[in-house]
Amino acid sequence: MAEMIFTQLLVALLMGLCAVCLFIWGVLSGSFNDVEDVKYRAYRAEVPDDE
Repeated sequence: MAEMIFTQLLVALLMGLCAVCLFIWGVLSGSFNDVEDVKYRAYRAEVPDDE
């Protein structure tokens, strides 16, 4: 029983560490810079130009 709890704890810790690493990678690669631009690009792709 204790082995199963230890295994579950280890898996949960590894998943948490992976999530933190992915977040740090995203911040360092600039994925969170100008998050509003994505909204405007999607809007421009959907709405035809009136010109």
